[in-house]
Amino acid sequence: MLVNSFDTKYARTASKYEYLDNSFTKILSSNKKFSRIFTSVIEDKSLKSLSEATLRSDITGQVINTILTHDPSSKHYLYYMGDVFKKDNISNNIKQFRQHGVEIINLPKNISFREVLKILDKILKNILIKNYTFVFTDPKITKNKSYLLDSSSNKNNISNFINIFKKNISAPFELNLETNFFSQNYHQDIFFYVYSNISKKILAQGGGYQYKKNSKKVEGFGFSCNVDFISEVALWIKQLLDFSGAMKVKVK
Repeated sequence: MLVNSFDTKYARTASKYEYLDNSFTKILSSNKKFSRIFTSVIEDKSLKSLSEATLRSDITGQVINTILTHDPSSKHYLYYMGDVFKKDNISNNIKQFRQHGVEIINLPKNISFREVLKILDKILKNILIKNYTFVFTDPKITKNKSYLLDSSSNKNNISNFINIFKKNISAPFELNLETNFFSQNYHQDIFFYVYSNISKKILAQGGGYQYKKNSKKVEGFGFSCNVDFISEVALWIKQLLDFSGAMKVKVK
């Protein structure tokens, strides 16, 4: 139950997060294969002083490290919710953002990719109806810009993933084989992001990854959602639908 004694942006923010958290949890908890994982907001918990603490900017890396440490050989279906701290592109200040995510670890790539896409599409469609577009790219572009010119194997690899997408998802998509600004160092095979057709902001991003630590290794597919940007678009859609409904009433 939310505290409604003050009608301020804080109450509205709490309501926004509660709705989106509940929507995300309902979809994931209905799939009995998935378990929720919790990670610390502090990157290095071995620190002895709070002044030395670093707040996390991403949760995926924390999940991967947790699996590498405790159970790197098993199959995992995981989801998470939490806050991350990143530099805001407009103000250039560090801001707190809400993040939701899914990680499927140590399963065949095609199976993981298909499952991840279907879950993400269901989450976005449930909130935003149809107002989003997927973009697929190769994470190796950022490391070697001539990679696409030198090899055809990666193009065949991307084509395989695109075919899986087209067979399972009806949302529009684009292919970007020129620039890639969003993937992390651990991404492999393919990277994708989803942008809003309304605000043009990035609503979610994800892809395949392989991560090694000493002799241990995990592979997986996952995504993370930018909850604050999703809520902005959801509010705009709601206002548009309310306006359309009001106009229909006036016409009658």
